[in-house]
Amino acid sequence: MTRPEARRVYTAEEKVRLVAETLQPGETVQGVSRRHGVCASLLHRWRRAARGEAARQRRPPQLLPVRLMTAGPEPSPAAPPMPVTSAGAVVLIELVLRNGRVLRLAPEVDAAAVARLAAALEA
Repeated sequence: MTRPEARRVYTAEEKVRLVAETLQPGETVQGVSRRHGVCASLLHRWRRAARGEAARQRRPPQLLPVRLMTAGPEPSPAAPPMPVTSAGAVVLIELVLRNGRVLRLAPEVDAAAVARLAAALEA
């Protein structure tokens, strides 16, 4: 077993030199990154700082509204029966897409199929 590599500290001169190298005609951040063993995301961060752009702030996670439905449409004779609670209410999962469309699903629906359907409906 080997020990993990210590975090490298770059001087301001090294940062300026590497950023300047990425700005040369025909040069890429990836190329400079590979040549000097510097993470490409770090070079991008230094470039943004050099342009005076503020670091991107991650938005905190948002809670989405959830609404439990106690009654649903009458199932057609060909449709399988919907699951019900002990109180006799139909159990549905309601998924509101970003574009406002609403999917009402039974809990046993395949999650991968729902993800594909949601992606198609949001396109």
